[in-house]
Amino acid sequence: MDIAQIEKAQVLGALYKGPLFQQQDNPVRDRLWRLLLKHQNGVRKHVAEWGGDLELDEAEGYARFIELDVDEDIREQLPTIIEKRQLNYPTTLLVVLLRKQLIEHQRFSTETMLRTNRADIHEQLTNFLNAGQTDEAKVRDRIDESINTLERYGLLRSLGNEGEEYEVRRILNSFVDGEFINEFEEKLRQYALTYFKQDPDHDAD
Repeated sequence: MDIAQIEKAQVLGALYKGPLFQQQDNPVRDRLWRLLLKHQNGVRKHVAEWGGDLELDEAEGYARFIELDVDEDIREQLPTIIEKRQLNYPTTLLVVLLRKQLIEHQRFSTETMLRTNRADIHEQLTNFLNAGQTDEAKVRDRIDESINTLERYGLLRSLGNEGEEYEVRRILNSFVDGEFINEFEEKLRQYALTYFKQDPDHDAD
């Protein structure tokens, strides 16, 4: 195996584990990113053999494998290149809230990075998760678990300061589209109507 093959194998190994990000402050990740740009054609060719493609956004600094649309009978014969992760309700809710914030940030802010912090996330999610819950500590634990999950998946990046700030990574754009947000918000609306047993036009006291 020559050097080029070794380098491509290293990139493939990283991408099979999840999204790859450009991180100049991380020598290992920075090297993998540069190798990806160098061998991206070979990486695309390799993953295409398994019914996938490489989604690479150089401007935003992220890359990931995606599965192409193929007939179901063909898909069953191909190996799984993307690990399917089922998110629980609090984590899905956090993803949607962050995605909406990202939309607003990209539309109106001149800052390149959207920042959030643990306290703000707790404040936003608590309003949704407190319904029917009397154990506040349990709610806090569920929110912390969701934050940690998104950090582990690369959708949030800790900025390593005492305020527990996070960067909301723009790869979130490729995971959640407007249709998903609308469908989720409709489910939230239906849940609220069921929970409070009120007519849609009836104002809550």
